[in-house]
Amino acid sequence: MLTASACPHDTAKNLPTWIEFFLVLGQTSGLEIGYAHAADFPEFYERFREVNLVYANPLDALRIEDERGFLPVAMPDNYDEVVFVVREGAGSTLESFAGQPFAAVENQFATLLACLIFKEEGVRTGEVRFYPSWGEVLAAVRGGEIGHGVLYKDFYAQLSDLSLEGVRTVKVSQARRFAHVVMLDPEHAERREALVQGLARMAEHPLGRLILDDLGIGGFAPFASTEPIRELLAC
Repeated sequence: MLTASACPHDTAKNLPTWIEFFLVLGQTSGLEIGYAHAADFPEFYERFREVNLVYANPLDALRIEDERGFLPVAMPDNYDEVVFVVREGAGSTLESFAGQPFAAVENQFATLLACLIFKEEGVRTGEVRFYPSWGEVLAAVRGGEIGHGVLYKDFYAQLSDLSLEGVRTVKVSQARRFAHVVMLDPEHAERREALVQGLARMAEHPLGRLILDDLGIGGFAPFASTEPIRELLAC
């Protein structure tokens, strides 16, 4: 039996659906899959020592690959994106970040993606000022501590209009390059193809389709190498 676990940021919003996801994946792949819940990231990282299958954000996918040699299996089409925000009056375009310090969270995929987009758009920003959480990034911009910031799109999508009062959204990325990754332990490498096929069949399974819709996933595509993610680390 394979034991699976999923990113706490995702399961915090709909744990029952994630449990059903792995149950149905067992049916579509022909494998027996159990679920080991992790309530937060420290527990999720502890699980890395015992699980066989994980659904992890891009940077955690690299982490478990480095720590245990996990293999990439597939990536969904609900891509991770970044949102660029400014305090009202501090600009209205991405170019307004030029020469300005901006707020972000250290060692987060959205921060790395923001840096890549700045590079591709030819925007030379000032220093990056790191805050402990996306909520604190938003508070710093709203409170006038700093004029510019970037937010993880999943966090941004949960904010109310009141939470964004005094803040202008200047760009929501549509990079469509990276999402969370399904990773498999090397001891069960021979089951990778069954999982690839099982994940592809989820969209055709009556309950599987409902589960994917609830998770905001259209479908999965095979993902063979984490090298494109690693290239982001050089940003």
